[in-house]
Amino acid sequence: MKLSELPGKFKLTIVRDGDFASLGILSYKNKKMLVFVENAKYISALDKKYVSCVICTPALSEQIGREFAVATTNLPRKSFYDIHNYLVADGFYLKLNETFVSPTAKINKTAYIAKENIHIGHNCVIEPNVTIFPNTWIGDNVVIRAGSIIGSEGFQFARINKEIIPINHAGGVWISDRVEIQSNCCVDKSVFGGYTTLGEDTKLDNLVHISHNVIIGKRCLIAACVMIAGSAKLGDDIWVGPAAIISSEVMIGNGASITIGAVVTKEVAPGQRVTGHFAIEHKRFIEFMKTIR
Repeated sequence: MKLSELPGKFKLTIVRDGDFASLGILSYKNKKMLVFVENAKYISALDKKYVSCVICTPALSEQIGREFAVATTNLPRKSFYDIHNYLVADGFYLKLNETFVSPTAKINKTAYIAKENIHIGHNCVIEPNVTIFPNTWIGDNVVIRAGSIIGSEGFQFARINKEIIPINHAGGVWISDRVEIQSNCCVDKSVFGGYTTLGEDTKLDNLVHISHNVIIGKRCLIAACVMIAGSAKLGDDIWVGPAAIISSEVMIGNGASITIGAVVTKEVAPGQRVTGHFAIEHKRFIEFMKTIR
């Protein structure tokens, strides 16, 4: 889609016209993205491998490289999210897939399964009162226990001046083979297309919340009452203890361990064990606790 093809109601001034195939924020790695920039310090983060079009203020437009298409507006962030919501409703993100539910899947009669854009693989178990929304792909031998919700709208709003704009979610959820999701969990769908993802053999305990765009690798164990915020990325073979919180966009390396109740706000290295609020190296935390007891 070209910038010039967007409706006039968005009141964009096209400086250099160009095509985009996706939308996202600067930390995303989608191809041919439309992004917004409101501050000059973020211009250096524009990467032509992923970004093709930029919405910015008139004052910033001359600082944007000529390899990018540019449209200007006084409120780039508001215009960006207004365009996103418009494109969600207009079907820009929609990828129609044939619905498939394996005859070997055991689905309780009280479960709600959307009728479009659903894949449920062989030998799955879907327990009572599970809700599965559209744009959900479930592999083989997956267990989803009672009361869990898959593919719900995530929590994202843009606060612009005194207005709060809801950000509609356009993506889905991808659950790989042999995942188990225990009772009353919630896995939100992604925002700008794509999938919130659970890797093969990963297990979620009861009352776990997985936010939009989260990617969890293989063989991870996520204990009860964990909250993983939007766009966090977890590698393989990770332990996340009960009631731990992982902040948005945090990277957790392979084999890491997040102990009970930890609050993680920065990257955790592969194999590292972290503890506390905010989480630090486990041995440092224990040494500190010894000094105050």
